[in-house]
Amino acid sequence: MRYRISSSPNINARSFGDEVIVANFFTGVYYSLLGSAAQIWDGLTAGVPLDRVVREVAGLSDAQHDSFAEAANRLVKDLEAERLIMPADGAAESTWAPVPPPSGVYGLPVLERFTDMQDLLLLDPVHEVEDMGWPHAERAERG
Repeated sequence: MRYRISSSPNINARSFGDEVIVANFFTGVYYSLLGSAAQIWDGLTAGVPLDRVVREVAGLSDAQHDSFAEAANRLVKDLEAERLIMPADGAAESTWAPVPPPSGVYGLPVLERFTDMQDLLLLDPVHEVEDMGWPHAERAERG
């Protein structure tokens, strides 16, 4: 099974090295994926089949493969339940490969869910702007 980021314009994700932050600007909830969870997100959103992602990231983990696969499948179900990812059509191949952990090995993947900034995220107008950004200065007419 292949996945992609939700088609909702309200879902936004950014990778910061060993962490991926995903925000749902419709609900005001944001999520953190650290270590192996970030690697799984990167692989899935690159169009790599789930079984390959699990196999390759599990190889960088100190967990038993079955335990890792169970945690990874639970992570994917959580990502789907939160409507952050959805099944993808097609059979595109990717050159994705997991990034080894900076030190040691990866643990089990977990999706962390946060609501502490919900009010601020729901009020933020920046995510609903045009390509020029916000705020922006009007261009002066040249004559």
